[in-house]
Amino acid sequence: MNFSKSILDIIFKKKFLLRYFILLSILSTFTFSFAQTQYQYSGTIYSSDSTLLLKNVQIINQRTKQTLYSDNFGLFTIDAHPYDSIMFVHPHWNSIKIEAYYLPDQIFLQKKPIVLEEIVIMGNTKAGKIRELENMKRDYDVKGGIFYNGKPPLYLLNPFGGSPITYFYEKFSKAGKNARRFNDFMDKELENMEIDQIFNKVSIYDIIPMDNDELERFMVAYRPEFEVAKTWTSYDLHVYVKKSYKEFKDNGSGNQFILK
Repeated sequence: MNFSKSILDIIFKKKFLLRYFILLSILSTFTFSFAQTQYQYSGTIYSSDSTLLLKNVQIINQRTKQTLYSDNFGLFTIDAHPYDSIMFVHPHWNSIKIEAYYLPDQIFLQKKPIVLEEIVIMGNTKAGKIRELENMKRDYDVKGGIFYNGKPPLYLLNPFGGSPITYFYEKFSKAGKNARRFNDFMDKELENMEIDQIFNKVSIYDIIPMDNDELERFMVAYRPEFEVAKTWTSYDLHVYVKKSYKEFKDNGSGNQFILK
């Protein structure tokens, strides 16, 4: 009887061990497969106080060496295995490294201590300025009874279905002339904002460090036209700043040249 019981115990233990090893094998295969599967990880990069969306942050998959940059709204998407290390790097923000599996939807970077107070990116600031201008324009047009920005279409002159009175009012009234002036002002402001996104204290200082007074004099003397700057890449900016700064120094307008 005891002998039969021992045999049954051995058989039971063997079955248990077999099931255990089968389960362990399945889990190991699943874990290996999970670790080797590549996924897309997306997120948004903010300043540590959440007030700024950070653009041009370099995002690096340290295993594959894939490198990309966050867009104007701080957004990014990168391919990675779950256990790949992802680096976030920017000259003016402290770098961090996170395993892809643990990447949150929102990444927060700490500002490095630098002398300059101006910060690039503020896509939200730009959007806010555009909204402010559009609201001003809308209020201005409503008060002046303007519907076509002071530039009425010719079809309004048609006496059948048109509105000649509206055409002449928008074309020749003081309100119409003011609306056209405001539109020109708004277009110029938007162009200046585009230039400021490219040609600013931080982007220039990143190429050639200089003290604040010299930097401001350089920016006034060599601020580019919108038609020139609108097509620039970061390389074009780099070449322009280096060339212009050499001229700036040769003319005796700056202090000692410091290469970064």
